[in-house]
Amino acid sequence: MKTADIRIIIVDDHRLFNDGLCAMLKGVEGIDVLAQVYDSRDAEKTIAELHPDVVLVDFNMPHLNGIELTKLLIARSGDTKVLILSMYNEDIYVTSFKRSGSKGYIFKTASVEEVVAAIRIVYEGATHFPASHKKNVHADDLFLKKLKLSPREMDVIRLVKEGLTTKEIADRLNISFYTAETHRKNIKLKIGVEGEAAFLRFVYGNDLEE
Repeated sequence: MKTADIRIIIVDDHRLFNDGLCAMLKGVEGIDVLAQVYDSRDAEKTIAELHPDVVLVDFNMPHLNGIELTKLLIARSGDTKVLILSMYNEDIYVTSFKRSGSKGYIFKTASVEEVVAAIRIVYEGATHFPASHKKNVHADDLFLKKLKLSPREMDVIRLVKEGLTTKEIADRLNISFYTAETHRKNIKLKIGVEGEAAFLRFVYGNDLEE
């Protein structure tokens, strides 16, 4: 008797990568790609309609990043099995992936065999968190002091790094959503970046542990 295929959905805003991964996985016996999602805002509805076994979610996306989307999916259904697709394998990223509720992560340069193995591991109920090979090596304290970030802005950055949404940050710090959003805007101005993707690259690229 043939074993049921593992039904998956790929969520990645980079069409070339999304399409390439889909093409590779469609040729693998036992894997059924139900859908491809290019906009993270469409993911929850598609997943709710199709009920995949495993969802592959890109980490660095506009609108909802991979951590935010994972937390949203887990809140909707604790049974959702998410594998995050990432270009980063520093310890701080892996910790954030675990905290989000994902079942593991796949490095974006992995072979199709490694991707399939990770999918099967997660599908069977285990987790797939490969040992990270790099520590954060970015200069942190002196660099951040030069940017004249306030203690409250530092708090916001740390909470963003933990994967919290703006609303969750507001609740944690006992401030309004508007104030939390203003802090984020001010931080972007001070560090000289525009857009959420560039902001997140800065946040995850700097070690803020004291």
